[in-house]
Amino acid sequence: MSPPKIGFRAPARPTELREPPRPARNEVKPQAKAQVTRPGMSGVSQFESPPARQQPVALNAPAALARGPSVAPGSYPTAADVRNIAAMQDPVARNHAITQGYSDLSNAMGQLLGTENANWSTFATWASKQAGVSIRGEDMPKFFTDALKGADGVMGPMSKVDDLLRKLGLPSLPLGDIASAGNQALQNVSKAIADGNKLVFEEVGQEFARFVETFQGDTQYDAAKAEQYLSGFPADKPLLKEAFGHYAQAMFEKDPNKKAELMLLANDKVGLHEQTQLQPYVEKALNSPVKDTFRDILKQTVEAQINALPFPANLAGKAALKTGLVDAALNPVVDGVANVFRRVATEHMMKLAVPGSALKLGNDLPPPPGMESTLFPPHLRSIENPELRALLGQLDKSQDSLKGSGAKDWSKLDQRMNYIVDLFRSRQSDPALFDPPFGQRGTYPVAPSAPRVS
Repeated sequence: MSPPKIGFRAPARPTELREPPRPARNEVKPQAKAQVTRPGMSGVSQFESPPARQQPVALNAPAALARGPSVAPGSYPTAADVRNIAAMQDPVARNHAITQGYSDLSNAMGQLLGTENANWSTFATWASKQAGVSIRGEDMPKFFTDALKGADGVMGPMSKVDDLLRKLGLPSLPLGDIASAGNQALQNVSKAIADGNKLVFEEVGQEFARFVETFQGDTQYDAAKAEQYLSGFPADKPLLKEAFGHYAQAMFEKDPNKKAELMLLANDKVGLHEQTQLQPYVEKALNSPVKDTFRDILKQTVEAQINALPFPANLAGKAALKTGLVDAALNPVVDGVANVFRRVATEHMMKLAVPGSALKLGNDLPPPPGMESTLFPPHLRSIENPELRALLGQLDKSQDSLKGSGAKDWSKLDQRMNYIVDLFRSRQSDPALFDPPFGQRGTYPVAPSAPRVS
């Protein structure tokens, strides 16, 4: 499958259906009165039509229909493109295409709703790009190995294992084997993140594409059209339905305060929906059975070393395996290594790089630059929308503050949402979030192809 092509392209601008300019009704334009005469037409200007040939002007002729902002075809992924991207089998290539797709959907939504307020897809761009770091496993192996060397809970038990191995005539347990086990555990984490990344994009991305297709070109809110559009949402996705209803209202809202609050309400509802969908994937990533992974690989290493010894030198080693002596020695190492891995993996995952800063999800959100005293952008410093106030009352543990926003346990849905609603509110007016994540815009369509082995 071909991912979206990325290349330099002038930003798409809203297109309008225009008629050629024509003079206002009964307008008299100053003209040179050239008196070109010929037989039978003395004194008649040749720059004007003869009176007998003039067409009657309909005084009640309808004006040209106004047209709202439109998005250039091929500048954002359609619903079909979203499905084709989600069907890609290579998790790294798929994540790259998802991140680009989110950005281009964000840009398309920005052309309809304005870029004064980020939409959910704007934030999803950077979350997906960060997920790509974990999916690719960048830097994690080195962080893990370095952490192991300084962990007393690992190196102490390791020395006891080495003592046992020497008595059995075996070399010390290589630290590289533990790093190899860490790589295997990391692959399990990466797969869970990649699967969640695909799930959310396939579901929510199609809805953003459908919104753009439905409302581009509109100039005013049409309640009947909005209701028909919202009827296309499945009954088991009420939050998504409500969220996109708020986006439709925000598109035509003139009051900047009300519009900002509608956008935040929509963003928070999409966020709550997708984080609920992601819950099993987050738990799987953070609570993967790393102990089993480490125990299996380390024990296989010891068994291979024992089996490599000639008879009868291998008898003592085989006896140690059979009696459980090897297991007893390895268990403390496995526990220590698993604890280090979870800590490093959590720290590695709990980062979010956005334009201009890198956020640690376990720490309280810092105020945006220039908002150290106000914390939130002007139109969101006080919340008047009653539905938004009620939602924030449920999700935000410290309303109108960034204190306590850090998520100490990212596997807990309530802690994630407490962080996310503050992230959305404090950064909603940051124009840099609309920047393309890889420096350029994508082009579409994305063609389906035969499945590839990941």
